[in-house]
Amino acid sequence: MKTRDEKKTAIILAGISSFLTFWLMFMYLRDNQQFIEHRLGVNPETFNNPIVWILTFVIAIGYIMYTARVIPFVRENLFTISWLKVIGIWIAIVSSTLEEILFRQILMDWLMSLDFSLTIQVLASAIIFGLGHSAWVLLGGDLKIALPAILATIALGGLLAILYIVADRNILAPIVAHVLINLFIEPWLILAVVTGNWKNTE
Repeated sequence: MKTRDEKKTAIILAGISSFLTFWLMFMYLRDNQQFIEHRLGVNPETFNNPIVWILTFVIAIGYIMYTARVIPFVRENLFTISWLKVIGIWIAIVSSTLEEILFRQILMDWLMSLDFSLTIQVLASAIIFGLGHSAWVLLGGDLKIALPAILATIALGGLLAILYIVADRNILAPIVAHVLINLFIEPWLILAVVTGNWKNTE
């Protein structure tokens, strides 16, 4: 693994993480109670439904296993600890939190306010989520490799959207599932794209 590639990945992740951290802090400082109880979904009723949390961990473990299987570079580094991993933990927390607020909570609640069905809400959330992540996989330049990755991300978006509905539109469970996934696969997924190692599928 080249140090130059690691530095490039670190710069990309640190830049994105800084930007996302700014927005999360901005939302928190505007109204901290609203942010914690509504935006993050931390309230007394959050843990009342065990099915929600079982589903949360099933989705997280399932997607981690899938990514590790199809991208050997991620699998080989799944439990690697390094200075780059520290940045990976940072982006895992802030990106997962903000993405769930945007792609699930804000988008799906907006569609609900327009009287769109649950099916449309889930499909829209999944597709927009997948397309929003397509830039990373398309950096590899190989559509045969990129397309399955995009479809897998759309599927994950759909599962997180369903989890949001099962959780009675409390966003904390999708955030936890998303954070757990990224805690394991980042920064290795982005580094795999930067180095081209993500193409070495089995």
